[in-house]
Amino acid sequence: MKRKLLILFTIMLMAASGCSVQKSSKNVSENKNSKVKIYASIYPLSYLTKEIGKDKVDLHTIVPAGVEVHDYELSLRQTGKIGESDLFIFNGAGMESWGEKTANNVKDKGVKTINASEYVDLLDSKEEENHKHENDEKHNHKDGHSHDGVDPHIWLNPLNMNEIGKQIKEALISIDKKNKDFYEKNYKELSEKLKGLDEKYNNTLKDKKKDTILVSHSAFGYLVNRYNIKQISVTGITPYAEPSPKTLANLIDIAKKEDIEYIFLEVLANPKSVEMISKEANLKVLTLNPIEGLTKEQEKKGIDYIDIMEENLNNLKKVLVD
Repeated sequence: MKRKLLILFTIMLMAASGCSVQKSSKNVSENKNSKVKIYASIYPLSYLTKEIGKDKVDLHTIVPAGVEVHDYELSLRQTGKIGESDLFIFNGAGMESWGEKTANNVKDKGVKTINASEYVDLLDSKEEENHKHENDEKHNHKDGHSHDGVDPHIWLNPLNMNEIGKQIKEALISIDKKNKDFYEKNYKELSEKLKGLDEKYNNTLKDKKKDTILVSHSAFGYLVNRYNIKQISVTGITPYAEPSPKTLANLIDIAKKEDIEYIFLEVLANPKSVEMISKEANLKVLTLNPIEGLTKEQEKKGIDYIDIMEENLNNLKKVLVD
């Protein structure tokens, strides 16, 4: 009798174990009504995921609208939620201080992960390429950017976005095989939009009269590298650096010598330095958006990555072409 009970108990344990393994496989193909649950670290990755997955995905953007990614800390509760998802997508290259650690943790729970920076050619940050840091210059590195490594703003090249989108599409198909054609179709449409955006940039900027822009911080390496533009930055790869008086004086001198008429400001940078340079060198101020995230107002209006990139192009045209 005891032997029969032991055998029965063993069978029940094996059955329970089998259910557990099946659950951890994170494959939703067998459930017709389930959606692929995805956590994407920042807006550009959420944009790609939504365009490809549409109503087949339950998408969560970790860094919310209006919040600066460099300051964002992942909570234990969020880490737990990511561990219950099907797919975790993060930028990498030092953009999120918690990205790689979280990916390593959730892999053990059967969650697929995508480190977007692994699928593009990375550029060195080279903070000293455009202006030399002086000994008296203060640095306040509150963010997770790699100061002496690579530039993490990979999404500012539309062709990088196209390649990352391809990886997201492949991951969705591996998780949700029954909707393969759906994801393939949506990715094809997205790819055409991104390639069209790249072509629009090339056509608009091919006859540029100038090739140099003055920016508040050097977040635009992938954009300027793609379209043969030089960027001179007030600060380096991080918007928090405080340039020394000598650096500011040098930049004012460069602006006058290079006949630069505009300076680009983005909302995360230190406006005091930009205002000082614009006043001293008689420069007009325009916006260049690094698209790390949407504002709440942009989110409400339905403004997306393509819209902002086109607005950036219009402002670049004013400076370099008109």
